[in-house]
Amino acid sequence: MSTKIGVSFSTSPHSFDAGREMAETAMHKAGTGKADLALVFASAEHDSESLLRGVKSVIGNECIIAGGTSAGVITNDYMGYEGFHAGIMVISAVDINFRTEVAENINNDEYRAGKVMGRKLTFINGFDDPSLLLFFDSMRNPPRPLNIFYQATPILSGIGEELATIPPIAGVGIASGMNMKKTELWDNKKVYRDAILSLVFHGKIKLHTVIMHGCKPASDYHRITKAKGNLILEVDNRPAIEVAAEYLGNSALTDWKKAMFFITLGVNKGELYSPFREEDYVNRMVLGVDEDSGAISLMEGDLKEGDHFQFMRRSIETDMISKSAGQFLDSLNEREPLFAFYISCLGRVKRYFGSEKEESEEIQATVGSRIPLLGMYSGVEIARVKEKVMPLDWTGVLCIFTRE
Repeated sequence: MSTKIGVSFSTSPHSFDAGREMAETAMHKAGTGKADLALVFASAEHDSESLLRGVKSVIGNECIIAGGTSAGVITNDYMGYEGFHAGIMVISAVDINFRTEVAENINNDEYRAGKVMGRKLTFINGFDDPSLLLFFDSMRNPPRPLNIFYQATPILSGIGEELATIPPIAGVGIASGMNMKKTELWDNKKVYRDAILSLVFHGKIKLHTVIMHGCKPASDYHRITKAKGNLILEVDNRPAIEVAAEYLGNSALTDWKKAMFFITLGVNKGELYSPFREEDYVNRMVLGVDEDSGAISLMEGDLKEGDHFQFMRRSIETDMISKSAGQFLDSLNEREPLFAFYISCLGRVKRYFGSEKEESEEIQATVGSRIPLLGMYSGVEIARVKEKVMPLDWTGVLCIFTRE
């Protein structure tokens, strides 16, 4: 039996109408009257409950829904990250199974919420080859000084402790954009805040991922000599802010609010001083500074005393993204590509990065011209680096789902 897939979008400011119209178009493109899964993402400007009612008015209440707030939406023929936007992918398949699980209250403890999610996912230990998309609410509620985001590292640690093995996985820390508006997750039951949502695929389907980095080393290695949580207090036995200021130049000392989002620390998971390989690096974005203590705060709290890092320069080569995406898709030629899901950090868009082209346009041209494509702009990206599943910053993660 064939798998039927349709993708659509809406820029209507009327949430119910946006959900209904894009669902109707997606179902028409799929050529089906029944959907088994709907991936749905929308900007924080939308009333999510109204939008989902519009979607359900077309696909019904039994279809599995997974999604949440998105800082932007990417489809085969649309890309946007401002104002009202929404995107949907519907899938009809008799030999693929979908299931969602939700763990709430990550505001109490990310690690414990990860453990709860891991226990809920133990059923996948009995599957031959499951795949997993993981979404979590990245905006801390309420935000804390120098720690405004929930962290993925303890979530992944909690999940990993409960599962025999973590299957092929990609994930998103959902974000509303630079405006820091509310973020939400949803399934076909309700809308959630401060939650983790897992979407499990099993049956005649498999997930493949490739990482699209956006940074290159711009310094020699430095060593963290004092750290606490997500705060780097000292680097090379000096206040971290002093070392960062030297990297940026003296002008950074007078306007840290503008400078901090452009400081990125890169950790080489391969051999130190070996030739640069993007796939060996994990990037950590600086979110804030404390000029009194000399500390800098990171998106994640996984860097510890003794770790080595390099300051990184942002570098997105759109031609290389097109080449890498095309080669990745071609490498799967022994299987049938079904659809693509692209996760891209909001900081990679032309407006914030300052590039001449949108890097997502390369994904549209290379991948979206061949298979159905849905993508979203994120706050945090999750993928496997070497053998470990890790959160990433300033990164794109291209997911291709295939069947035998």
